[in-house]
Amino acid sequence: MRSFLTFALILFSFYVEGQFLSAPGTYIQARNESNTSDRETVIWSEDFANGIPANWSNSGAPALAIWEYRGPGTNPNYLVGSRGSCLPNGNVGEAIASTTSANGFVIFDSNYWDNNLNPCTVNNFGTGQVPGPHLSYLTTASIDLTGFANVALEFEQYIRYYLGNTRVEISIANGPWEALYTNVLDQGITTANTQTVRMPLPAAAGNQSNVKLRFVYDGLYYFWQLDDIRIVQGYANDLLIEHSSYGDFDFNNPDHTTGFEMMEYTQYPSAFAPLVHLKSNVFNFGTNAQNNVAVNARLVDDNSSALLYNVTSPILPNLAPGADSVLFAGEFQMAPTVSDYSVYLNSLQTETDENTGNNLDTLHFKITPVTYARDKNSLGSMFLPSATFADASFEMGAVYLLPSSGQQLHSVSVAIGEGTTLPSSVYATVFPFSLATGIGAAIASTPDFAITEADINSFGGASMKVLSFDTPVNLSQGLYLVAVGSPNSAFQAVIGLSGKSEDLSAWVRFNNSNTALFYLTRTPMIRMNFGPVSNITEQSFGQSFQIYPNPANESISILLNEKESALIDIFDETGRRIHSQTSHTEVLKIELNISEFSTGIYTVRVTQANRSSAQIFIKQ
Repeated sequence: MRSFLTFALILFSFYVEGQFLSAPGTYIQARNESNTSDRETVIWSEDFANGIPANWSNSGAPALAIWEYRGPGTNPNYLVGSRGSCLPNGNVGEAIASTTSANGFVIFDSNYWDNNLNPCTVNNFGTGQVPGPHLSYLTTASIDLTGFANVALEFEQYIRYYLGNTRVEISIANGPWEALYTNVLDQGITTANTQTVRMPLPAAAGNQSNVKLRFVYDGLYYFWQLDDIRIVQGYANDLLIEHSSYGDFDFNNPDHTTGFEMMEYTQYPSAFAPLVHLKSNVFNFGTNAQNNVAVNARLVDDNSSALLYNVTSPILPNLAPGADSVLFAGEFQMAPTVSDYSVYLNSLQTETDENTGNNLDTLHFKITPVTYARDKNSLGSMFLPSATFADASFEMGAVYLLPSSGQQLHSVSVAIGEGTTLPSSVYATVFPFSLATGIGAAIASTPDFAITEADINSFGGASMKVLSFDTPVNLSQGLYLVAVGSPNSAFQAVIGLSGKSEDLSAWVRFNNSNTALFYLTRTPMIRMNFGPVSNITEQSFGQSFQIYPNPANESISILLNEKESALIDIFDETGRRIHSQTSHTEVLKIELNISEFSTGIYTVRVTQANRSSAQIFIKQ
């Protein structure tokens, strides 16, 4: 048992001593998709393509500490995030990975203003050109919302937090500034990059010709990066379901003795069949209060279409506009049955939701014979270090918690990313790990394995190279860092990343030195295999089709990704097949009449070329 205060103090002491530092370099990733629904009307937007608009106000106290613009032609440019002293050797931090980051974004870099000396220690706090604390306002010009009764604000952000707060304020018709949204963050923790924030504007803002917003940095240390600010036409009744989970990762939970209990994995060995913890954050994105709010969670075996779990959370009597709440739909102990599984979580309320496209969240995981994995099964990004470490050898790892003893680790699988140059090689090493002591002495390592052209993945790939130990490694219950390293640089042997990493659960170090140890914000595609496996290519979860609209009344469209013959099966809530048909090979869109279906939840399974995936739809 440990208190969060103790953890926070440990974390910060390691941070200022050069341990818990964000990896210096750049994440190269696949094309970003806009987070705004194409069914929403954008009323006003700013993507900073031309810098901070001239009719905006940018002020600070102290006066020099203001918001900065990063763009293609600025110095520093749009590839540079924080410049504060807690990044060693003059390195710069990660820039926001927003939808239009290449056009530019804005940042308030409190760490830089307060302290640009090395090392990052308490003795150097306040030695910068503008010592903190800082209070800075980035204020829009007047925004005309005439003709729009229900409106909502969206923006993309990337934050690391220490003291104070970051918030958005609103003024209507030159009235007083009032808090609209405040980021609530644990000390020393970084948000996802990128995080999309959405909230309704007050009802009083509807049809107003003079509305202003201001973004307020009020605190000390680290940074706030912003981009792609939008006001969209909203709805009176609109629940948004987000941040759904079948795990319960929580550094604040005193029962999590290592800090990594209940972390989500995308693949579990059958010996580690998990206790799933089903919950979602439900946000009232409408301008009216929503009543009797709940979340329904359904767990389905995708291979058999069996419904394993169907529970609705306790009801929240009232959810105010702009408010959110985490709703827990219970726990379920999985059986050690090898299969693919999907979790469907949908929001419920008394009112008729006017925007049903954001009421459903779908999660996927597998129970496998031997593989333990955290990545999202498809290469989505790659990390390239800064110039300081461009030629350094490296080891990149993911944290794994083994829930029981007596396991034999046969191999480690890794996805090699595009940009890898040949000849180069990789090896795997397993280390004991803890937040209190860091990386321990190596338990076992594989030989070096030469990378071949066939091993290299492009974006979206999932080909895994298997690195086998000469002798299976006996591991006991506990926390491990499973790393893949190379005597070559990270520019020569590129490791694929997939999905956001839980806080402090992915790491990279250079020259095998713990003084050059940094955390990653993406998850390395590095897996543990507790039995024999071969080099494999896996299909991504749930990527073969889409259903629209969902929920639906009269008909649904099934949109296929591939022009291949498809078997379409529909199952009711009991798992009974109620419809089956085969599509032609030249068809990408299949229309189905569901008007005769009873109200309820149905599973659609699409099978193409021996690949199958399943999704649900709701018949209203």
